[in-house]
Amino acid sequence: MELAYPQWLWGLLVLPLVALGEWWLVHRDRERTAHLVARALWPRVVERPAEAWRWVRLGLVLVAVAGLVLALARPRWGMVREKLERQGVDVVLVADTSASMLCTDTQPSRFIVARAALAALLDHLAGDRFALVALEGEAYPLVPLTLDADAVGLFLDTMEPGIVPTPGTSLGAGLARALDLFVDTNRANKVIVLASDGEDLEGGVEVMVAKAKQMGVVVHTLAVGTDAGGPVPDLDRDGRQVGFKKDEAGSTVVSRLNAANLEAMARATGGKSVRLLPSQPLAWEVVSAIEGMEHQTLAKEYAYRKKERFQWPLGFAVVTLTLGLLLPPPRRRRARAAAAIDAGENRGRRPGVRGAAGTPTKLGATVLMLLAAGVTAAQEAGRGGGVVDEALLRPTRATSAGRTLYDEGNYPKALERFTEAASFRPEDARARFNLADALFKAGKLDEAAAIFRALGERDDAPLAFESRYNLGNVELSKQQFPAAVGAYRKALKLRHDDPDTRRNLELALRAIQQQQQNPQQQHEQQQDERQQPSERQQQSQQDQHESKEQQEHERYQREAGMPKEQAMQLLSALEQTEKEQQRKQLQALRSQRKKGKDW
Repeated sequence: MELAYPQWLWGLLVLPLVALGEWWLVHRDRERTAHLVARALWPRVVERPAEAWRWVRLGLVLVAVAGLVLALARPRWGMVREKLERQGVDVVLVADTSASMLCTDTQPSRFIVARAALAALLDHLAGDRFALVALEGEAYPLVPLTLDADAVGLFLDTMEPGIVPTPGTSLGAGLARALDLFVDTNRANKVIVLASDGEDLEGGVEVMVAKAKQMGVVVHTLAVGTDAGGPVPDLDRDGRQVGFKKDEAGSTVVSRLNAANLEAMARATGGKSVRLLPSQPLAWEVVSAIEGMEHQTLAKEYAYRKKERFQWPLGFAVVTLTLGLLLPPPRRRRARAAAAIDAGENRGRRPGVRGAAGTPTKLGATVLMLLAAGVTAAQEAGRGGGVVDEALLRPTRATSAGRTLYDEGNYPKALERFTEAASFRPEDARARFNLADALFKAGKLDEAAAIFRALGERDDAPLAFESRYNLGNVELSKQQFPAAVGAYRKALKLRHDDPDTRRNLELALRAIQQQQQNPQQQHEQQQDERQQPSERQQQSQQDQHESKEQQEHERYQREAGMPKEQAMQLLSALEQTEKEQQRKQLQALRSQRKKGKDW
């Protein structure tokens, strides 16, 4: 047996804590009970299960927790054979990295256009397996067949002409190396995508094409270059261009696209040949052909793995936990409950004694008192038909919930609760005042103003001053300054010394004075206010960007001991130095193997 996640076994350390917690709770409950009832009277007064049942339940709970922990660890034992069916294509990307791919007859260069086309294929063919081969005088596999397209893309990004130690161009060697990567001979849907200018300096292409056809491998070709061609750049050991390559006669070597060679390879294996353009790097014909292959054949494989057995401890945990919750047995519970009811009835009744005619029993009196209280409250609220609502305290609960939400700042929800309370008591001034206040906070100013105006219409109304004061605040928020002044003055008639009302009245009067003195300035100010949000937003974004930059600088200073710019410069210099060293070593190796045509 093995455990998929053995770290979950540390959870078994919780079991002693659970047992200790149970002991502490029992001890605390007994101490509290002892303060109320003497221990000698517990058998007659205190209703509790037998001590044995308590420990049985605790044991079952501990076993259930242990089963849950073991299930989370996911035990496995026994082997199971599974049939795997996967649908997809094995694609080997062959990139020509010879010197002729540096020609600029296709801007910016043949190689850059070819690499962009292969990268586009990676992005559009999700779910397939990919491999990558670099082709020059010899061919080197950089990535074997893998589902990790990101790894293939990483190697593709770092490729450059001259990556292979042997210079030249051998399309046959590239096809041979690509065919070797198809290790499963019975596997269908095998594809080679060759990106090249079609020049072949070594020969042997026909033999490899015949082998590919025999293996059922389809070869698609991506032709890059022009018929006119261009001179082949010559690079020194440092990777700098020092001129153009010369042939044995001393003439400049001109490399031209050999589209016929690439078309013959594709035609012989049933593939597509597409000429790449800088403006259209993705070869849609090749993508469609590869995607169409996915529905032809399914790859059937068999795998062996250990069978998951977490269901056993999980089921055991559920059963034991259920038993623990059901104990004591239901039969004993019913018997105990029935005994308690019988005892209660015997204590509460007197044989032969009943209430007189027309006189309610104790329970009936309680119900009538509640109904009478509901009727009284409903009459006070102006609603005679809400007896049940008042008896169930629905208006009170709605108001209490609304006040809690209001204090928390959740004004939309508070408005819903205050609306519910006002529906129960439509004539209650307090309920309507709360509703108006919630409408004001929720931004419904006109509705709030209508309710406040009605509540403060009469001087002798119970909430006249508060309603007039809040009406002034609503009008002030609506910038209706004359109406706000009128509301504040009416409020001061009832409480002439209220400081908040006087202060708000002064603000409203100043606003009216400012409007009368300089209307043009107000118009300009309104335009400025419309422009300020975008400026504030831009400033906020700029501040956030500067804050992130400052945090990044502090992190680099703390971890690297230097500013970010200096660390990035040092890292870039190290990478460039390492890359230059590798290029020099590769150029030296290529110069040793250089002979004849090396493009």
